[in-house]
Amino acid sequence: MKSPLFLKTIRFRLTLWYSMFLVLILAILVIGVNVALVATRPAIPSGVPFPGDSQTFQRIITDERTRNMEDLRNYSLVGVGAVLILGAVGGYFLSGFMLEPVDKVSSIASRISHTNLKERIKYKGPDDEVKRLADTFDEMLERLEGAFESQKRFVQDASHELRTPIAIAQTNIEVLEMEQNTSKDDYKGLVDILKSSLERMNDVNDSLLLLSEDPRSRARWMAVDVNSMLGEVYDETRAEAVSAGLKIIWEPIDPGAVVSGDAVRLKGAIINLIDNAVKYNQPGGLIEISATTGNDAVDIRIKDTGIGISAGDLPHIFERFFRADKSRSREKGGSGLGLAIVKKIVEDHGGTVAVESIKGRGSTFDIKLPSSGV
Repeated sequence: MKSPLFLKTIRFRLTLWYSMFLVLILAILVIGVNVALVATRPAIPSGVPFPGDSQTFQRIITDERTRNMEDLRNYSLVGVGAVLILGAVGGYFLSGFMLEPVDKVSSIASRISHTNLKERIKYKGPDDEVKRLADTFDEMLERLEGAFESQKRFVQDASHELRTPIAIAQTNIEVLEMEQNTSKDDYKGLVDILKSSLERMNDVNDSLLLLSEDPRSRARWMAVDVNSMLGEVYDETRAEAVSAGLKIIWEPIDPGAVVSGDAVRLKGAIINLIDNAVKYNQPGGLIEISATTGNDAVDIRIKDTGIGISAGDLPHIFERFFRADKSRSREKGGSGLGLAIVKKIVEDHGGTVAVESIKGRGSTFDIKLPSSGV
């Protein structure tokens, strides 16, 4: 039989311990007073006759009772003092024993700073208030560490990716400053370069902000009809694919396939995959958009006949700033954040994204999202 929850609390244990301690002290007090009284009373010799007259006998009894009451009062006062001292000392050590985990929490908390978030209490003990406090503190440190790591990674990523457009703009300005005969066309060319660099920095900034967005923010979530969303994606990307000499195919699915989420974000993730399929495809290539439903999930598949991804690069393609072909990615304006953004959006919606690819034969991206059951 499972014991009631209150039996595991510190309050109950403290009450039990102090009650037992109090009973023990009171027992010692009563026994001590009785022993002291017996020890101080002279034994009455056997065979000694009592006084003959009643007045003398009554006076002896009254005097003895008075002495007994005085001794009882004195011994009780001494016993009360001893109880207070023992109670204070016992309570001090019992409280110290019970508050030791709290003191440990306080000690660790005093050592925590933005540069030291690795320590944990890892309290081992009964499931009481102290354990819940320690576990809550560990969870708080876990969240703080994640927040600081996210902030640190954001700054590092921003610095890493913004360095290139800043360097390009600065170099071109310095080159133009060294020119003796600067024409209007030179300045126009510089303006174009600066505009391109600013656009790239703005794109990187938007992407990094999206990656650092709180996944619990669901203000724009709604029921999203997958068939309707894919139709919009197809209409918006078809012109780009055709102009690149590619064929894009999409077959509508059951209109009842519905997921819950941010329609704009989900649509952006799929367009991102199709944009990559266009950029890294081969002349006359094919892009297929398809979706299936089943097992309380919706599977969205983007398949292309492009250049593919090598087996060594596949485990890393969803990492920030990773480029399977760095030269070609730079050439096509890639920041290395696109697939990281796709992964974050999908996972924020409780889904998964996977890829299968063969170098030189194309890639297939599978997005699985939980069905909302609408």
